[in-house]
Amino acid sequence: MFNPLAIFDARALEGFVREGNKYFVRQSFPRGMDPFDDNLAGCFLICHYDDYFRAKEHYDALEQDRLRWLYNYDKMEDRGRLEIAASQPEGYRVYSNTFVPDWERHLTDRVKERIRAYVAKLGWKPSRGEGVEPQFYPHFGEVHVCLKFRGREVRVKFEEIENTL
Repeated sequence: MFNPLAIFDARALEGFVREGNKYFVRQSFPRGMDPFDDNLAGCFLICHYDDYFRAKEHYDALEQDRLRWLYNYDKMEDRGRLEIAASQPEGYRVYSNTFVPDWERHLTDRVKERIRAYVAKLGWKPSRGEGVEPQFYPHFGEVHVCLKFRGREVRVKFEEIENTL
């Protein structure tokens, strides 16, 4: 699975807090799993918010995720848990909802082919000179893609594009 999201580390946590974010939502993140890493017990994604109600909305949307958690950085217990997560504890990989630098260069030919297949599934027929540029963005812990073509726009979970045959 293509994963453009960055690791959640102490530097990221400090930066998020410095920018005024004090609410963090943790969720399971299967996209971060490496099937070849036998030592990896689980992956999580931590999303940052400066507004409690937006964080709570995200948290509530995860009602099926038994590992979800809503942190408040102002609470010492939560702060300690966030610092543990930022230390990348052994057996776990924790990501933030920010993209790694130069993530576009990691788009493989297979990913690009899936995007072309999805565009064809939409019935869009761009000519050689026209392009459909995918714009990736995180939303509630999922990687989404915005596709635009001749005034039309489609926003979809990237997982749907990955599953296009």
